[in-house]
Amino acid sequence: MTKQQLEQFKRWFYSYVAGFYGDDELTNDNIRLKEDHTRRMCADTPLIAEKLGLNQQQRLIAETISLLHDIGRFEQFIKYRTYNDVGTENHSLLGLKVLAENKILDGLDSCEKEIIETAIRLHGERDLPKGLKGEIEFFAKLIRDIDKLDIYYVMIDRLDDFRKNPEKATATLGFSEKDKYSKNIIQAVIKNRTVGYEDIKSLNDMVIAMLGWIFDINFTITLKEIEKRGLLDKLISFLPDDEDIREVARHIKSQLNERINAG
Repeated sequence: MTKQQLEQFKRWFYSYVAGFYGDDELTNDNIRLKEDHTRRMCADTPLIAEKLGLNQQQRLIAETISLLHDIGRFEQFIKYRTYNDVGTENHSLLGLKVLAENKILDGLDSCEKEIIETAIRLHGERDLPKGLKGEIEFFAKLIRDIDKLDIYYVMIDRLDDFRKNPEKATATLGFSEKDKYSKNIIQAVIKNRTVGYEDIKSLNDMVIAMLGWIFDINFTITLKEIEKRGLLDKLISFLPDDEDIREVARHIKSQLNERINAG
């Protein structure tokens, strides 16, 4: 893979996304949300890649995955008016369909194409399957880390708006309940378990589940970035100040420090 190919992918991506903007404010806001998410991930990817010691070829592959991982989101929103995969369509598989129809990856060699397509297909899954091959597994883990790192930012940036505008919350997340939280979500995080999207019923559930994402972070450098940016404390500040939440906060911070110190 070459730098020129990556630049071609970027030109196609931004041209493709531009076609989804129109006169509807809610649609434009949600298309912009995912376009900006992708842009920030493409900025974070070289930083993480450098700290992981990736070579030039690996960096190009990583940037391509970040660029294209959510390409299915745009068609998904136009079709369903929500980004909630539950009850609509798996956006990762929809993205692979878009890439295939436009023959975007056809100029790559078969190994590079397999790595990129597999990473895109698996980036939104609750857990990675066992038995992935070396580089395929590495890049599948890498995109999941970089994706989560920016989704933390997105949620922090948008949460007040979601609370004030239920229509926006429903369109983006699939739910708008803002005050309640589920005890089973609390217990899952306390037991170091990731939470399935199908179990999330409110904004508070979403925030608590996102705190538990640290158990699914694969690289120490990502954990360090989460700590450096103060992302967990910012998320916790949106939650009710009660004993359940304080217990979750203590547990998450302890686990974060433990994992960073373990390297």
